[in-house]
Amino acid sequence: MKHIFLSLTLITFFACGNTDKNEKVKTETPQQNTDIKEEKFTIKMSNSSAEEDSIPQNGEYIKRYKNGNVEMQGMMKNGKRDGLWKSFYDDGTPWSKTTFKDGIKNGPTTTWYENGKIRYEGSYENDSEKGVWKYYDEKGNFIKTFDYDKQ
Repeated sequence: MKHIFLSLTLITFFACGNTDKNEKVKTETPQQNTDIKEEKFTIKMSNSSAEEDSIPQNGEYIKRYKNGNVEMQGMMKNGKRDGLWKSFYDDGTPWSKTTFKDGIKNGPTTTWYENGKIRYEGSYENDSEKGVWKYYDEKGNFIKTFDYDKQ
């Protein structure tokens, strides 16, 4: 089902062509045996003041750069980020991935430099750094660890 929806989203995106206006593609998929309706939004332009009003309460959210590449994507539950969220540089290189629970950072996180090398990796608990984090330079060389439990 995700592959079909992704295909439809991409077809819709490319069929619409590039315009200077902010456009969104919305598809609603009712879920069986639940009262939560999932929505999937694709925001095509990243410079929109109306963008915040377009974030779904429940379902997948995808924000795109003007070139069509994904800038950010993840699931929304009851109006809050939930699960794994990914961000990308405009060329498609991963920028970050962070896990959320009810809108709060909870779980592993990793960020990368534009060259694809890891910048840092660690874990959050209730929106605060937790445990050992590892930091690297732009060449991928290990710099240091920091234990947030011992500060």
